[in-house]
Amino acid sequence: MKTSSLITLTVATGSLLALTAQAAPGIIGSKHDFSQWTFNNNPADPNTVCSVCHTPHHADPNSGPLWGHDSISASGWTMYAQNIGTGAQKSPAANPLYVVPTAPNPSSLACLSCHDGSVAINAYGSTANAIGAPNRANPVYVGGNAAISFDQGLHQNLSHTHPISFNYQSIVGVGAGKDQFIYDQSSPVLVPSANSSTFTPGPDMSIKGFLLDSQGNLECSSCHDVHAQLGSAYDAVLNPALVKINGTAPNTVNGQQTGSLLCRSCHNK
Repeated sequence: MKTSSLITLTVATGSLLALTAQAAPGIIGSKHDFSQWTFNNNPADPNTVCSVCHTPHHADPNSGPLWGHDSISASGWTMYAQNIGTGAQKSPAANPLYVVPTAPNPSSLACLSCHDGSVAINAYGSTANAIGAPNRANPVYVGGNAAISFDQGLHQNLSHTHPISFNYQSIVGVGAGKDQFIYDQSSPVLVPSANSSTFTPGPDMSIKGFLLDSQGNLECSSCHDVHAQLGSAYDAVLNPALVKINGTAPNTVNGQQTGSLLCRSCHNK
């Protein structure tokens, strides 16, 4: 049940307005603030915050908005529910509820241009006239758990990751190709208690308005706020992965604080 979300959002004159007053800190100081990294020393734009990913001119039209970082290929991906591997490492069998895309959509590819672990963080700017280019000789890569699509020794492997790049509403409902245990996109999301986590709501707190992209697709940005602007604030200990909805809220069964708010915003569990 998701009654707690209705309670939280209905009391608009109380907790929600209190949450609105708490501004998220934004990208500065978050994991995506590269201004103090050693490679960020180009005289043309030293200690840049934005130029690692974006450029005002000569951007890549096939990736994120005003994208200036090196892209990753849109081919050769192993997506969720493609049945690969053996034994305990075997990925989930093909799930007929999801139309498996052949590759992530451009907005998620932008994230994976670093988070695949095969393209350097400091591979940005034109190699001919570059902010960032002088550092390409000493590449710095995402590693560990942050290399999302590096799995079982393979890059571009999303077979063990929550599915992305599919239209959310297309699978809501009962019957063939539908999932009766996810909420309609018009449903409100769960939000943490005011004393649980610093949280900045958006203008539309439905699944569609707060989690999905403008096309109604579920992407990397559905769960993570790359710029730390909306949702739960970045915290190096409590929210290092920039998860949009982090923390706890009282449930309607016994009133105790419970978590998994992001998961339970969509999944009726």
